[in-house]
Amino acid sequence: MEKIVVGVDGSQPAQRGLEWAVAQASVRGARLVVVHAWQPSAAVMSPYGATLADPVSLADTARAILADSVASVDTTSLAIVPELRLVQGPAAPALIDAARGGALLVVGSRGRGGFAGLLLGSVSQQIAQHATVPVVIVPPGTTNSRAEAAGGGRVGAPHR
Repeated sequence: MEKIVVGVDGSQPAQRGLEWAVAQASVRGARLVVVHAWQPSAAVMSPYGATLADPVSLADTARAILADSVASVDTTSLAIVPELRLVQGPAAPALIDAARGGALLVVGSRGRGGFAGLLLGSVSQQIAQHATVPVVIVPPGTTNSRAEAAGGGRVGAPHR
């Protein structure tokens, strides 16, 4: 069975990517792996980190983001229940690793680009450059439908 991997982070663009990935997995009869990567902020790793944030509560929050993201989309059309993966670490390497041996890697795009994108780094840029599977970057404003997932819409073809 094919594997489609999608990254979520609780944002609206990530939700659009998840909806697109669910539609694609449904059309293909593929299994869906939903990944949320998180890492403690630099503040947590500082000498004052214990007073700023509790790493256990950060992990609980990450777990909730993953569960809430999946709970907010209709997955009843999928052949099997989506696999949820919570990874502590940077998003791009976590997604690339999860997608190995898969058919597709999907993320939503926040539309940040140009100079700001270069300064801040972009998960979608990193996975597009380093993934070993086709990548779909669902742009802002994309509507999700079965027709698009089947290749008949604006986002039908993977980037790579």
